[in-house]
Formats: sequence, structure tokens, C-alpha cells
Amino acid sequence: MLDLKQLQAFAFVVEEQSFDKAAALLHVSQSAVSQRIKALEGQVGQALLIRSTPLRPTEAGLKVLGYFQQMHLLQHELLADIDPEGSKTRYSNQNKVRIALNSDSLDTWFLKAVTPIIRSHHLLVDLKVDDQEATLELLKNGEVIGCISSVTSNLQGCQSIPLGHMAYYPVCTPAFKAHYFSDPVDVDEFRYAPAVEFNYKDQLQSRYLKQFWGIEAGQYPSHEIPSSKGFLNFLTLGLGWGMAPDIQVEDLLRQEKLIKLTPDQHLKIPLYWHVWNLKSKLIKEITHTLAEYAHKALHQ
Repeated sequence: MLDLKQLQAFAFVVEEQSFDKAAALLHVSQSAVSQRIKALEGQVGQALLIRSTPLRPTEAGLKVLGYFQQMHLLQHELLADIDPEGSKTRYSNQNKVRIALNSDSLDTWFLKAVTPIIRSHHLLVDLKVDDQEATLELLKNGEVIGCISSVTSNLQGCQSIPLGHMAYYPVCTPAFKAHYFSDPVDVDEFRYAPAVEFNYKDQLQSRYLKQFWGIEAGQYPSHEIPSSKGFLNFLTLGLGWGMAPDIQVEDLLRQEKLIKLTPDQHLKIPLYWHVWNLKSKLIKEITHTLAEYAHKALHQ
């Protein structure tokens, strides 16, 4: 029987990416956390953690982490089955459901999809936001039990479900277009008109310019605004052009606060739900709910 304290220490180090943070959460010393993980590795007979930057579980470590996550989910479900009314008032940080997703999904459809589950199960969630191409790494690292990603995967021990796609259009204010662009738009104008990017991981603008205009990354000026709200504010203030999903800016387009720079050109970004194959009714319910809602909210 694997020791619960040792499993917990290992899981917290992976999830927090820090021995210090794990120690603080467990109210023990960093040395105690390290000793617990070493003891767990001794019991399993294999290394469980690659002590690098970032910290990564080994293949055996991922299996142990999956076991620990499944154990906590099953415990949550058991308590709910035994005492349905009492479970409604029980919240535990140990039973948080950790999911990685891109900011555009979070800002548009994801919360509407999971709200009924959060309420009915009285769940605590830990949402980790990253670029849609980077979220899969958080799943591979064992930091989350599921992720929304634009990358397909045949990751062992996981299932992958297509959700649909988001349509990203280049948008800007009418005044910005009139100042920087002619009609029709000319390729050289993109080399002078500032783009707006979320951060260095945001490849949507460069992908659009490469695909439709043959412009390489670094051949155009760009702002970096690491905030979804700030990104849209930058666009509506006429400070740049950027790629935005139509479902996020449909009101702004209707009010003509923003316009499509090239209405006939857009990027289709597919989204997939990747999740560990855990024997959990809750995970199955989350998976079913996300897939069902996404098929209504996203382009198919």
C-alpha cells in the first residue's frame, strides 16, 4: 500500500513545480518533502521525478500521479454517494480538478459549460491558462488531469476528443484601417502597421501573415499585451490589429467598433479535449458536458 503522505508530497511538487511551495502547502520542511518522495521512489523501485526545469514526472511517475488523482476523485465521489446532502457543503483543496486551457476558451464558452457541474458537485477547480499549443505540455507533465489544446495527441493513458474549431479573424478599428491600410489591403502595409499579440507564445498573428501574405515572424512590428481584456482594449483603442475569435468580438463587429481587416481570410484553430483515462464518474461527466457544449458553441 503506497503511503498517502508520500503520494501527496509527490503530487504537490509536480503540480506546484516547486519543492518550497509543496512544503508550504503541506506545512512541513522542504527536506521532509524530499525525503517523502525518495521514500516513495524506494517503495516503487523506480525514479518518479526528473529534477530539471521544469520538474517532470517520469513515465512511472505519471502512472503514480494518475493513481493519486484517481484516488482523490473516487474519494470525493464516495463521500457524495454516502452522504449526498453533506457532500454539498464539503470543499477540499485536496480534491481540486486541475484543467489547462487557452484564454480565449476561458473567456468565451468554457465557464458556461462547466458551471452546472461546479455547482452540482460543489467542486473546486484550478484553471491553468496558457497558449492553446502549450496546454498539452501541462498534461504531459502531470500538472493537470485534462486540457483543451489545438494539438492532436496519442498520449498513452489519455483519450482525445475533438471539440470543434474557433475562427480567428484579423480585426481593428475603422480608423486604424483607414490610417495604415489601403483598399484592398497591400502586403507591405503589414510591415508598418503594429500588430497586437498576447505574449511570445501567441503565434496567431504570425501564422496569419505567413499563410496569407508570406510575411515571416519578426518582419512586422507588434505589441505584447498578456491580458485578454487588455488585448481587446488595445484593439478597440485603435492601437493595433490582431487575431480574435469571432464568438468573442461579434458584438464589437456588429457595433462597428471593430471591423474585419480581411473578411475573406481567417484561421481555423481546432480544439481538442485531452484527459487522463481515470475511472471516475466525475471526469466522464466533465468530458461529456464539455463535448456537448462545445459542439453548440464552436464551429463544426
